[in-house]
Amino acid sequence: MSNNIEWTAKARKGLAKITNIQIRSKVYAAISELKDWPQCFLDIKKLQNRKDYRLRVGDYRVIFEIDTQGNPIIITINKVEKRDDNTY
Repeated sequence: MSNNIEWTAKARKGLAKITNIQIRSKVYAAISELKDWPQCFLDIKKLQNRKDYRLRVGDYRVIFEIDTQGNPIIITINKVEKRDDNTY
């Protein structure tokens, strides 16, 4: 079964800000693999005290939510940004 992936405007903008095309492609490919969640083998962690999850792709982080109530599951990509002290 394939999940639906939805993007917020902030997430699209964050992905577009990645100037290195190879890194942008790698981040996009990892996000595309989320369609197979929970059977995907990615570096994903649940964030503490939040309903969000974090996907790590090199120096970049993808913050997303998972809505398991519907069929198919809806995964909303909220942020794509480079890791620094203020990422979370």
